[in-house]
Amino acid sequence: MKSRDFITTTVLNLGDEHYETLKQVLVGQFISFAIIEDSEITKDIFAEKIYDYFEKLELKTNKPFQFYLKNYMNNLDEIVRSKIAKTTTPKKGEGTNVIVPRARKYYEKALKLKESRELTFNKLYDYTRIMLSLYSAIIENHYKEIHNMDYSIESINSHKIITSMKNEKEEVFLQGKKPKFNLKDLYSADSCTFIIVNILLNKMLEDKF
Repeated sequence: MKSRDFITTTVLNLGDEHYETLKQVLVGQFISFAIIEDSEITKDIFAEKIYDYFEKLELKTNKPFQFYLKNYMNNLDEIVRSKIAKTTTPKKGEGTNVIVPRARKYYEKALKLKESRELTFNKLYDYTRIMLSLYSAIIENHYKEIHNMDYSIESINSHKIITSMKNEKEEVFLQGKKPKFNLKDLYSADSCTFIIVNILLNKMLEDKF
């Protein structure tokens, strides 16, 4: 998947409400305009600016857009996987019923999408919806292990998700915990992850209607 195809399918297909929401989130933190006033930023200009961002990122790092999509998918996996309840295998003499929690079923379905040889937009979209539904359930369960989840788009709160992702920590050997995502470098894999997730969140919320 090329960045142009991704932007055309998402940003250019947003309605006014979710386009404005996405613009408010990205402009100033990830996307900037030196001359054009906010009121003059049309959807086409905004989409072109995001395309320029992805193009500059690829040129700066010498890594294709596909690499950043995979990195984005890995990042979602890393903040979700440890909180998904595992399949319960009965002990000897306790019957043969294997219990697979609903959350685990969805998570394993997401992993198959992530491991697909060819990544299409539909696979990326479905993967994101599953993982953000799981992440939403984790947030609502105070970051404890989950067995169940709500797959409806209504359960996805973009503000809670982005705020939670910004607060994610990871363990670093001999250093303790540090923020998982470093957004200080604009042209980085972490900043790119936040641009992609915001775009897909607004695309999903748009599709709800």
